Amino acid sequence: MEPSVRNVACLHNDASDETEKVCEWCRSIINYQPNKGWNIHLLPSEHEQTIALFGGPKIPSQQRWRNLLRNLQHSRYIGWARLEHRSTDPIDILPCSEEEWVGLAETVREGNALSVEQELWLQQGVTFVDGSVLRQFQDTWFLNDVSLRALSREVVLPVLADRKKRCGWNIPGILLGLNACAPMDNEVFGAEVPLFQQHRIRHPMIRSHYRPLASMLVWLSSQLQLDRTVRETPESHLPMMAWAHDIQRRLFMEQQNNLFDVFSNALAHHPPGLFEAYQMPWMLAWQSLEDTNRHPRTMNWAVQPTTRRLNFRVRSRNGKTRLIRVPSEPDAWALMTSLALSPLNSEAGKLLLALQHNWSVPYLEPTPPSGPLLKSLEFCHQIMNGLHENVHLERATALVFGQLGHAYEIKVGRGQHGAPYSIKHVNGLNGDQKSTICIHSGHYVHNVPLGDTMGGVLLSMVNDVKAAENIQSLEEILLSSPPFGFPSEPKQPWLATLDQGALRDIRRWHGAYDDNHWFREAQRLPVSDERNEDLHGSMPGFMRWRNRRRFGGRIHRGNAHWHDRFKASFDASSTFPYGEFVAEWRTTVREFVPSNNEFQGEFFGRRMERMMRRYHQVMPHRRGDDLHEQGDVRDGERRWCEVFARVWEVLMMQPLGSHIHVPRRQGNVLSVEHTGLRVTLRNALERTFVGQIARLLGYVTNGENETHRTYIRRDHPRPDARLRLTDLLRTTQERQGIRGAPPRWWNYVDVCAPPHEMGDVRWELQVDLTDNPRRHLEGHNINAQNLDWGLRNYLG
Repeated sequence: MEPSVRNVACLHNDASDETEKVCEWCRSIINYQPNKGWNIHLLPSEHEQTIALFGGPKIPSQQRWRNLLRNLQHSRYIGWARLEHRSTDPIDILPCSEEEWVGLAETVREGNALSVEQELWLQQGVTFVDGSVLRQFQDTWFLNDVSLRALSREVVLPVLADRKKRCGWNIPGILLGLNACAPMDNEVFGAEVPLFQQHRIRHPMIRSHYRPLASMLVWLSSQLQLDRTVRETPESHLPMMAWAHDIQRRLFMEQQNNLFDVFSNALAHHPPGLFEAYQMPWMLAWQSLEDTNRHPRTMNWAVQPTTRRLNFRVRSRNGKTRLIRVPSEPDAWALMTSLALSPLNSEAGKLLLALQHNWSVPYLEPTPPSGPLLKSLEFCHQIMNGLHENVHLERATALVFGQLGHAYEIKVGRGQHGAPYSIKHVNGLNGDQKSTICIHSGHYVHNVPLGDTMGGVLLSMVNDVKAAENIQSLEEILLSSPPFGFPSEPKQPWLATLDQGALRDIRRWHGAYDDNHWFREAQRLPVSDERNEDLHGSMPGFMRWRNRRRFGGRIHRGNAHWHDRFKASFDASSTFPYGEFVAEWRTTVREFVPSNNEFQGEFFGRRMERMMRRYHQVMPHRRGDDLHEQGDVRDGERRWCEVFARVWEVLMMQPLGSHIHVPRRQGNVLSVEHTGLRVTLRNALERTFVGQIARLLGYVTNGENETHRTYIRRDHPRPDARLRLTDLLRTTQERQGIRGAPPRWWNYVDVCAPPHEMGDVRWELQVDLTDNPRRHLEGHNINAQNLDWGLRNYLG
């Protein structure tokens, strides 16, 4: 038996015997406290513990910093940046004397112009004990080949020039972390965006819980590239460099509005051991990511390097933000890096949120619901009980059927035009079959309890035909969309089952589509036998008929399944299976999670994000030959750094007399004799590359046909094979216009003599890497099974 709204167990439901429990519908009303800016979900104990670390907002700012750093001095958030001996100077070689270096920093601090000699010192740079070199060209710092665009000389030099400050600290690691704290402020953001992806309206910030992930990916990419230049990088780390570069490019150059798909697909296809590569505090936090459905709402990046100083963004008294200065101390920089690169629902992330929330203004404990609000909850339940045949409640969501059978999904939350609720017209159970509508005037009356408001909304939607006389958006839906489960052009027996009084009411309306409604016989285009009729005179009617069929087909395509079930039920018993639809709808309603009730800015950002998610499933504007999800080994730089590196290794491991078959047509498959490795060669550039490296390794042409060319290994590799390979990869990378990526030849093994026989090979050389273009299925199905449960939940 279908559960009735009267049977909902709730303290505020008079029809229920419940004495303690509050239903999720009432909890959503009580929880709704719209506010701008900050909204975080921390326990009072977490707030108090953080306030105890820095002493509270009433003491001077410098004293707060001293307290915080003293209390966390031995924590892992700072300890990761210490050298083994605290007396070790991280700088090995200065470009000048110590006194001249201090004078250079003083000149920068005072804002004076540097001399030519001082500019040369910065270009020559300083050499650290780990072998890395920090130098500056054209106002940009470079740590070896890694650009630190976010950092200025005014931020870096005060620490570099103070021997007492820098001793005992891993300065290169700290600078690399600070540069990743606010990656969207880098100069590369927004560069090289395809013309048709530039939108006139763009949300300027990514959502809160994506920011640490973006920062971590930028840091990982930079750290891998730096390690390759200062020490021997483990072979397992090399594929991560190409993967990190591809994802960084997607984030900041190509698909910055389509972030959900970028992050989800990237993490679903990350190389093995990605999060285990470095034992940094933030990487450990990403490994052990906690489950959460509550995403905090913060304002922009927590740590923000500017031209003159390093800033920390905290909450102000009016609920917005203010920037405070972070001390120019290595321990403060190490702490900010650890917190900013950790997920927000980790221990470090919660510490960061609590510091931002309580630094200038202490937190306020939530107030209990007022008496009028509790009374309004009882009133709302009374309304639902009276409308129990039309209103169905599941968790914190209500499904309402109107007078003619139109279905609406209603829940509490930030809606359109500032409404404290959202209403969706339901054409099916998938997300893209529900369209948001607005019946709100734009004025939110705060002195009316929300329970009374929700009761009025339910009454309006049950009596939707009557309400539509004063609400144009609702009127357009009733005129253009047939009831749920009905065909776009229902026949008279179907119309006879509807409320005839309500049907007469809407027939009296004169909307924008007066002669083109689903309930009018006149909407069907008459068929004439006259060959010479006045086509020009009938054209307006034909156009309305054509548009009606196109529009109706688009709206009701997802409703076809239910139309078939409604038709079968009507033919059998002259009734419609509304109960089956309600039962199936209940299974799609998610558990209520107290939300942050964001204001319109965040709502608009989500709307743009959903639009871009749909757009990019049809037009994945990435590299022209990319076919799979972001991060896949067969696409992007990973294709050249892993797939073709495996081809090179296999060709080199085969004994003399072995064959390979190179396709002559685009899209056919490369195959080798002794392993199961198979690769699709997509274009002439790839076919030419494979033929060239085969000749470098001693292969010669041994015949061809219409489909492929056969090579056989007759000789040892050429003496300059490694050098020629490097030139080929560099030329290929330049022809493809790839800038800023790590050199591809890093991933290719050294040349060796051919073996006498084919020995055992690692499993990666047996994988079928042929293309499998992703199919764009209905909805937005992400390959979530490849994600760790914590990452999957973190991404929502």
